[in-house]
Amino acid sequence: MDISVFVGKWVLIGSFSIKSELQFIGRKPDSNGVKNWLNNPMSQVLKRVKSTEGLTLIINPDGTFQEQKTGNPKVEWFDCEGVLCAEVKPFNGYINVLESKPYLMTDQCPSWAKDKKLRYNDGDTKICDTVHLDNEQLIRVVSIVTDDMYFDKVVLVYAKKITK
Repeated sequence: MDISVFVGKWVLIGSFSIKSELQFIGRKPDSNGVKNWLNNPMSQVLKRVKSTEGLTLIINPDGTFQEQKTGNPKVEWFDCEGVLCAEVKPFNGYINVLESKPYLMTDQCPSWAKDKKLRYNDGDTKICDTVHLDNEQLIRVVSIVTDDMYFDKVVLVYAKKITK
């Protein structure tokens, strides 16, 4: 996959978050529940996005990225260790493309907690952070699983900032 389509400065225009729990089939937990939650992009929820601003995502041609907080975005935010934060805490990182899917990875996490597709995995908490384009908007989906039972998903919508 050519990541050049993602290169540029993207400003946050909206966000949406949902919570769920592992589903059971009969009396047994859904054996694919965690995998499905982490890999489902959730584009269909874009109609539920609420306007917000105050965060910029800069994606460089070499595949690295930086986040800059420019205000007080109303966004549910999980830091690099999967902790729910009271406010957005930007981080830097790189894009890892696997099977034609771009994953955002952070530079701040210890190497033992990184995975090829997960921004963070300490055994108890797993975070998958992906991006894709939809109608000229960058859609970022952050999927969090805690204790293989509790699920959070944060959808961030960005518009490309045109510089003159």
